[in-house]
Amino acid sequence: MSLGPFDSLFSSLNGLANGNLHLAGLFVLLLLLLALEVGVQLGKFTARRHTPTDGEKSSVNFATAGIMGLLAFLLGVSLSMASDRYEQRRDSVLAEANAIGTAWLRATVATGAEGEAMQRLLRDYTETRIAVVRGSSNPAEVDRLNQRTNSIQNELWQMARTVAERSPTPISGLLLSSLNDMIDLSLTNRRNFTSRVPAYVLRLLLTVSIFAVGAVGYGFGLVDSRQPGLSVLLLGVWTLAIVLIIDIDRPQSGQVRIDPAPLVWTLQGFGPAK
Repeated sequence: MSLGPFDSLFSSLNGLANGNLHLAGLFVLLLLLLALEVGVQLGKFTARRHTPTDGEKSSVNFATAGIMGLLAFLLGVSLSMASDRYEQRRDSVLAEANAIGTAWLRATVATGAEGEAMQRLLRDYTETRIAVVRGSSNPAEVDRLNQRTNSIQNELWQMARTVAERSPTPISGLLLSSLNDMIDLSLTNRRNFTSRVPAYVLRLLLTVSIFAVGAVGYGFGLVDSRQPGLSVLLLGVWTLAIVLIIDIDRPQSGQVRIDPAPLVWTLQGFGPAK
């Protein structure tokens, strides 16, 4: 879904958000202030050409209230989508921690040297997964952690297969099953951490925000009353809401991140390293 010139504004906002969320918030605030000022000037221009009647003022207020209502709806939808993704990430971290704990317990009864080696790898794997959940603003570091995850998974699977081939017992079968669940959940977690609110939804939210604030400014200009305090309060709160959505939508580089506590607790449950 393309919104023409507003796509470039969204691209600029997206670039700022990836680097500095505070700059992104300032960009949104300045953009809304500009839209408000343009609306005020248009309202004053219209009032100079034709003195608005009470009926015309009421019509403008009604239309502005409708646009603001639509904007509030879009904001609620966007925030709900971002919150749902946050909950999915948090749940998948807990599920992955449980799967790692199960694999650890089953590795303790694996026969031969592979059992101890698997425990050491699972400890290293859990530390890696904690780092993945904590995130990094450096894409290269995120890629390195994902590659490390895949490498350890391959090593664990080869060891478990060796145990299963040497001793094809129900225990070895359960060990393979738990490792399979652990690997599957790491992929689920990766998918959840890269799943974001669709870009077109955020573009639409930004576009409607500009038009809605412009309509408010037009109403102020029509009656020649800027309401500076109320305007700044409205735009400030609206900017904070938009920035919050953008922040939640960046789980590995924003301020709102998933707590890796379940993985930390699982690592602590392994006891001291041998």
